[in-house]
Formats: sequence, structure tokens, C-alpha cells
Amino acid sequence: MDVERYVELSEKVDLAGLDWTLARRVGLSEDERFILTYFSDIESQTIVYLRDLLKTKDALAPDVMAFLSIWNYEEFFHGRALARLLAECGHPLLERCTERVRAQARLSERLEALGGALLSRLFRDQFPALYMTWGALNELTTLRGYERIIETTANPVLAELCRRIAKQERRHFAWYYNSARERLLASRSAQRLTRLILRWFWSPVGAGVKSEAEVARLLRTLFPGPAAAGLAAAVDAKMAALPGLAGLTLMGRYFGRLRPTRAPAPLREAQAA
Repeated sequence: MDVERYVELSEKVDLAGLDWTLARRVGLSEDERFILTYFSDIESQTIVYLRDLLKTKDALAPDVMAFLSIWNYEEFFHGRALARLLAECGHPLLERCTERVRAQARLSERLEALGGALLSRLFRDQFPALYMTWGALNELTTLRGYERIIETTANPVLAELCRRIAKQERRHFAWYYNSARERLLASRSAQRLTRLILRWFWSPVGAGVKSEAEVARLLRTLFPGPAAAGLAAAVDAKMAALPGLAGLTLMGRYFGRLRPTRAPAPLREAQAA
């Protein structure tokens, strides 16, 4: 697909005009501090997720190389921007944060890396479709997370920053999704491989380096009660529209596995005036 329009629009997230004094005065709720730390940790790790695709011939395609360079650049600055907001509000991240997060990578993340490396070698022609589909799903759920913060936060600076980040995340999702559709349309074997791997091995973004309790807390906090069902239905419907993925309910199945708990208060209500 044509990557030129993505190249033309690419830039690090714009922080101009953000009122850091106002951000400090309004502050962050404890839930928002947790969410932003989680997001910053994961946004700063994007370079790690390129490793398996780089072993395939698709990585050498000019459009793929161009987009992945843009994506990695923009995501890196998303992490920095979130870290800046946290620090301005009195919650600086620990030093050498990226190294610390990588050190926390769990066995499941290491097994996922090993499995990805094996699949990329055994299925060199089909693996890019799986990678793009997995990327589209993670970008979509990340985008919905930023949109949810915009809807619920009482901190106008946080809302504006998330609005700017979400604008770029929409472009990321569009590229991954359209790339996945092209590759799935071209190969029935890629459809079968993608469906099988997603069905048995997909988990929400960050699950490899965050604990199950942290992932569950993130989703329950952002999408309490009926909001979880709405997220699951929307995400699953979008992904099921891709060739060969009809009927997959990945988000619905994940939420169904979470143990019931009392829904947290909406983020807006948790904020200090």
C-alpha cells in the first residue's frame, strides 16, 4: 500500500501550547498514574516488537521499512510525552525505565519471542500477515484506551495530550489494518495461520512484560462494567471483518476470563477538583 501520505504526516507528538502549570494544578488520580505509567512503559518498547518481522523478506519492502521507521519513531515520543506529564504532575518515572521494564519481561514474553522467531522462519510468506494483524489489534486497543482517557479525565492537559497521541495512533492502526487485509486476501494459508495463532496465543498489549494483575487492572479501570462489553464488541467486530477471521472474539474471550470484581469509579470521579 502507498506509504507516502504516512511519511508526509510523520512527526514526533507536538507538545506546543500544553499548559504544564494547569496540568500540575489539576493533577492525576491514582488510577491515571497507573495507566499512564503502563502506557509509557509499553510505548517505549516498540523497537522490541520489530525483531520477528525483520527476519522475513517483507521487512525489506520499501513501504514496510518506511512505515516501521515512522511508527517506531512516533511511539518512542509517545512514551516520552507521557513520562513528561507524569513528571510534571509529581510522579516521575524511575531512572533507566526502559531497561527496568525489559528486565521484568515474563516467561510468556520470552516464549512469544521464541515462537515468533520460529514462525517467521517456517512461514516466511505467511508470517507478515500475522504480524500486521496482531499489530492492528494492538494498535486498535491502544487507540481505544487513549480515547477513553479523553472521555473520562478531569485534567484538560492530559486530555489534549491523549488527543494528539490518538491522532497518530489512528494512522498506525489504519496502516497495520490495511496491510493485514492485503496480505490476508492474497493467501488462504496466511489466513489459516493468523486465525490459529491469534485464537490460541493473543493477549492484550503489554501482557508480556506486565503481570496478569496489571493487565486486568488496566482494562477494568479504563473500561469498567458495560464499557468492557462495548469495547470487546467493537474491537472484535472490526478484526472479524478481515479475511479469514470471521467469528473470532478475542477481546470478548479475554474479558470473559477475567474474574468478576467491583467496577472501579470512573476516572473523572476519582480526580481531585
